[in-house]
Amino acid sequence: MTRARYGAVVASIALALTGTLSACTQVEENESTYEASTHEEIEGSDIPRVTFTAEAAKRADVHTVPVREIAHHRVIPYAAIIYDDAGKTYAFVSAKPLEYLRTPIKVAKIAGDEVQLAGGLAVGTAVVTTGAAEVYSAESEVEE
Repeated sequence: MTRARYGAVVASIALALTGTLSACTQVEENESTYEASTHEEIEGSDIPRVTFTAEAAKRADVHTVPVREIAHHRVIPYAAIIYDDAGKTYAFVSAKPLEYLRTPIKVAKIAGDEVQLAGGLAVGTAVVTTGAAEVYSAESEVEE
């Protein structure tokens, strides 16, 4: 390969890389302004309400189910339980679509994939099952 041809190839690669890096910078700038979730302080509580965008909830695959009553016991799926650093148990409730609030619960018994509650949630309350860990991460403002 001649020096002139070699120089042209190097110049072409440099231009291509410059364009690629410029595109990466553009993506990074756009990503920094995008917020997948927001936090709202609740008066009298240290637990914020988390609101996801529709796209964030879709990506996190967030699903809810209602608290059920079985044989006079309130029951939720085991997947709905979140444990904090101190071992306290919570579930994320959703009073409105895309809004989630971590709520303390008392576990009476765990039987397979079902949890009997001793207190904390009323029958019919929507609790997050799939995606609960992602909601907890968003609440804690854990970034990738």
